[in-house]
Amino acid sequence: MMRQYPISRQEGFTLTELMVALTVGLIVLSGLTSAYVSSSHAGREQQAKSEQVENGRLALEYLGYDLHHAGYYGQLTSVAAAGVSLPDPCETADLPAMLESLAFPVQGYDSPAASPIACLDEDDFVPGTDVLVVRRVSTEPLAAADSPQQGAIYLQSNSSGSELQIGNGSAAVGTTLKADGTNATLMNRGGVTAAPIRQYLVQIYFVAPCAMPADGGMSCTGAADDDGNPIPTLKRMQLTAAGGAVKWSIVPLVAGIENLQFDYGVDDLPADADLLTGLAGDGAPDCSDTDPGSPGNAGVTAGCAAGNPGAVQTWANVVQVKASVLTRSYRSYAGYTDSKTYELGLGTPALIPGGAFKRHAYSTTVRVTNVSSRREIPL
Repeated sequence: MMRQYPISRQEGFTLTELMVALTVGLIVLSGLTSAYVSSSHAGREQQAKSEQVENGRLALEYLGYDLHHAGYYGQLTSVAAAGVSLPDPCETADLPAMLESLAFPVQGYDSPAASPIACLDEDDFVPGTDVLVVRRVSTEPLAAADSPQQGAIYLQSNSSGSELQIGNGSAAVGTTLKADGTNATLMNRGGVTAAPIRQYLVQIYFVAPCAMPADGGMSCTGAADDDGNPIPTLKRMQLTAAGGAVKWSIVPLVAGIENLQFDYGVDDLPADADLLTGLAGDGAPDCSDTDPGSPGNAGVTAGCAAGNPGAVQTWANVVQVKASVLTRSYRSYAGYTDSKTYELGLGTPALIPGGAFKRHAYSTTVRVTNVSSRREIPL
C-alpha cells in the first residue's frame, strides 16, 4: 500500500506586513539620506570657509613678502633723490629712467576707475581696486658660472653706486653682462672682485576679473572665463624676458580676491635731513595716506593734513604699508544676500558689495624694512 502524506502549505508575508516593512525601510533610508546630505553640505560649507581663510592668508603672505623686500638693491645703501614726476612702472627700454625709479621702492594707485598704467589691460583690471608696484632685486646674486638670461634686466651695485644692465644670454665670464658684450664695471671695496649682480624685479599687484581666461592666454576675455563662472583673482604682473627681449608676464596668485586696498605710512618728520643718515625722517611712520603723492593731498588721510602736501616725492617716504583684501566665495548661494559692511582701510570705510556671495575681510601691516632702516637715527 502506498502512503499519502499531507502537502505542507508555504506561508509568507501578508500584504500588510510587506507594506509595514517597506515603510520602515523607507523611513530608515530617508534618515540616512538626510544625514548624508546634511554631512555633505556641512563639509562643503566648511571647505568653502577654509578656502576663504586660506585665500586671505595667502594673498597677504604674497604681498607681505614683496613689501618686506621693497627697496632691496643689494649692497646699495642709498639711492638718488626722488624725481618730481612719478616713474612709469611699465618702462623697460629706458635704463637710465628705470635706474632713477629706484627712489620709489613702493608706488601705488588709489582705487582708479580704469587701468592706471599702459601695460595693464582694461580687461584685466577690476575698477575701484588698488594697484601696487614694488621695486627690488632678487635676494640671490648671479653666480659667476651662471648665464644671465638674454633680455632680462639686472642690477649690479656696491655701497656707493649701481648700474642697470640687460643680460646678453651667454655664459658669464667675470662680470660680462651687457647686451653689447662689455662688462658691468662696478667692483667690491678694494677693487679686486666684481660687485654682485642680481636680477632686477618690478612686481605689479592688481585684482583681475578672472583666474583663467577662456582662450588659455594671460588676459581675461569675459563671461566664458573660469568655465563660465569668472572668479576675481589677485594677480601679479612681473618683469621677465622672452625671446631675448624684456617682457611683462601675468601670474595668477590667489583666486577669490574681490577687492584690494592699501594705506601707506609716511615718514616725513623730522623734515630736515639727519647729519648721520643724510635723510629726513626717523624710520617711523608719522601719518597714513591712501595716495601719498596725490596733488593737494587728495588722498584719504589720518594725520597727514600738514605733513603730506601731496608732492610726488612723498612716495619715497613710505616706510609702512597696510594691505587689506576682501575674499569672496567661488560660487553664489541661492537665497543668500550679503548685507555686511566691510572696512578695508582709510579709502573704503563703508564697502557694501551685496549679492549672493559670502565674504571675509583680512588685513596686515608691513614695515618697508629697507626704506625705514636707512632712516633710523642711531642713538
